[in-house]
Amino acid sequence: MKLRFFPANDPAMTLRLKRQLMGLVSYLMFLAPLLYTVNSGWMRIGYIGLLTLGVAAILINVVYFLAIRSGFSRRFKDPSLLLPQVATAAVLALLMIHFSDESRSVLLMLFFSIFFFGLFGLETRQFLWLTAGTAIGYIVMMGWEFHSQSLNSDVFRLELLRFMALVLMMLWISFLGGYIARIRSKLASKNNALTEALKKLHDISIHDELTGAFNRRHLLDIIEHEKERTDRFGETFSICILDLDHFKRLNDEYGHQVGDEVLQSFSQRMRTQARGKDMVGRQEADNTFGRYGGEEFLLVLPQTYQRGALQCVERIRRAVNASAFETSCGSLVATFSAGIAEYSRGETVAETLNRADAALYKAKKNGRNRTESADPARVVDSSKILP
Repeated sequence: MKLRFFPANDPAMTLRLKRQLMGLVSYLMFLAPLLYTVNSGWMRIGYIGLLTLGVAAILINVVYFLAIRSGFSRRFKDPSLLLPQVATAAVLALLMIHFSDESRSVLLMLFFSIFFFGLFGLETRQFLWLTAGTAIGYIVMMGWEFHSQSLNSDVFRLELLRFMALVLMMLWISFLGGYIARIRSKLASKNNALTEALKKLHDISIHDELTGAFNRRHLLDIIEHEKERTDRFGETFSICILDLDHFKRLNDEYGHQVGDEVLQSFSQRMRTQARGKDMVGRQEADNTFGRYGGEEFLLVLPQTYQRGALQCVERIRRAVNASAFETSCGSLVATFSAGIAEYSRGETVAETLNRADAALYKAKKNGRNRTESADPARVVDSSKILP
C-alpha cells in the first residue's frame, strides 16, 4: 500500500499538515542566528547543546505531524492541535532565552514568530492564556537566574525591561489575533450562508414549486445527458410521459386546490415507487421523475429497454391504483395514461419526446388508464401486464 505524505481526498487534513510544516520551517528559520550566537560565545551552551535543542524541536514536530496525519488529532476540538503546538514552541523559546546572554533581546523575536503562527486559528481567550503562561514562565526563569543577585542591578532592570516589552508585545498580538479570528469567523459564517443560499437557489431552479419533483428544464437536461452517454457508449434509455386522466374534469368539479392536492399526492407516490436503478446522478431518490407541465409528468429510465420501461410503469400504476388520494374534499380516485419511447441513436431529444407523446395520445384514445409504446410493433395492452 502506497503511503502518501498528504492524504489524497482530505483537503482539510492536507491544510492542517501544511500549516504544521510551516511551524517546522519557523523553527529552522532561527538556526542561522542561533548558530551565529553560539559561534560568538553569546550562549551558555555550545554546538552540542544547540543540536540537542534542534533535534528535540524536530522530534516534537514529527510527533505533531504523525498525530495529525494518522487522524488521531480528530478526537480533539481542534484537529490541527494549534494551541499545544504554540505552547510547546513557547517553552522551547524560553529555554533558548534562558541559555543566552548578550543575544537575549534578539531572541525575543522568537515569540513574534510563535504568536503570529497562532493567527491561523486561535481566539483572543487562547492568546491571553498563552500570554499568561509565557509571562509566568519568564518570571520563573528570572527568579531562577536572579535569586542570588541584587534586584537593583542594571542587569536585573534590563531583564525586567525585556519582560515588560515581551508581555506588551504578546498582549498586542493577542488582541490583534483575536480581532482577526472574529473577522475570519464572520467570513466563514457568511460563506456558509452564501453556500446554503446558492444550494437553495439551485434546488428552486431545478424543482417544481407545487409538487417538489424536478421541473421540465431539469428533466430535459437529464435526457440530454442520457442521449450523450448512449451515443458515446452504445447504451440505451427510455422515457415515459404520464398524464392524469380526466384531470380537467376533476379541477372543474372540485376546484384547483383539490387538483393541486392530487398532483402532489401523485408525485409523492411516483417518487416512492420509482426504482433505484432508474436514477441519473443518484444524488436523490427521485432524480429522474418530474413534472413535465400541467398534469403531465415525465420519467427517465437510464439503461432500460422499452419492455423494461413498460414493466416499471405498470408497477407504478399498481401502486397508484391501489388506493384513492386523500384530499380536503375526501378520497378521490385518479388514474393515468402513459406513453413510452425507447431512444434510437441518432434522433434528437425532441423526436424521442414526440414519439412518447404520440404513444400517450394513443393510450388516451384507446381508453385511458393504460400504457402504450411508441413502436407500433411493440404496443402492449397494460391490462395484460397487470395481475
